[in-house]
Amino acid sequence: MVMGLATLLTGCGGEPRSVVATELLDRQGYDAALRQSSGDYRWPADYRPDLDRLSGSSAPGSGEAALAGSERIILEIANSCAWYKSWDDARGRADHSSAEEALTVLEEVLPGYGPQNPDGRRYAREAASRARAGDPSLARQFTEANCDGVIAWDRTGTGADG
Repeated sequence: MVMGLATLLTGCGGEPRSVVATELLDRQGYDAALRQSSGDYRWPADYRPDLDRLSGSSAPGSGEAALAGSERIILEIANSCAWYKSWDDARGRADHSSAEEALTVLEEVLPGYGPQNPDGRRYAREAASRARAGDPSLARQFTEANCDGVIAWDRTGTGADG
């Protein structure tokens, strides 16, 4: 996944694309943008990303740059992970109120992430539909592929283990 994050930030190869008015962020600029943008997202009480570690694993390396806005892609992935995991945990402990709160986000928020990626939006809609039916398979598939072992969670004050 770390390689996947780097590829996502730098591009997937192929023909060069022209970009108009591109702002590039060095490591410090990326870190500041990630921290500032993280406040724009609603996070479940039991899963909030450890921003130090998230920035450290996704920021451009020394002498490299990331496109401004790429931090939002990382935050969308982390936010999706947080809500899928929160829903699955709530479901497992029969916390219907928390599970319903997470399901609302799965249905109403996550399908709007990645507007340039129709396949990702379809996946999010299908994952939400299956979650609503009690099937955790796509939520778990997403977290296994994109979150587990990659995103560290700041679970202080949640009563949950990290």
